[in-house]
Amino acid sequence: MKIDKLVKQITKKLDSEGLHYEVSGDQYTFVISPTCTIHTNHCTIEIHKNSITVNEQPVVDIEEMMEEVMELECGGVIHG
Repeated sequence: MKIDKLVKQITKKLDSEGLHYEVSGDQYTFVISPTCTIHTNHCTIEIHKNSITVNEQPVVDIEEMMEEVMELECGGVIHG
């Protein structure tokens, strides 16, 4: 999966939970380096090619990423 599509999927999930975040990188920088960092209040989500980490801990997919993020952001309550 292309990194820009992965970033869009992740930001859509974060939006659905009402989380505030900041994305470092855009479609132009992704061409140069397939890396993106997303900062939330308590997490750093890093995407490199197709791998995702939350606070430097690898996760398998977006669903596991959301579980980790929600655990740290608001005690594990997922609204979606």
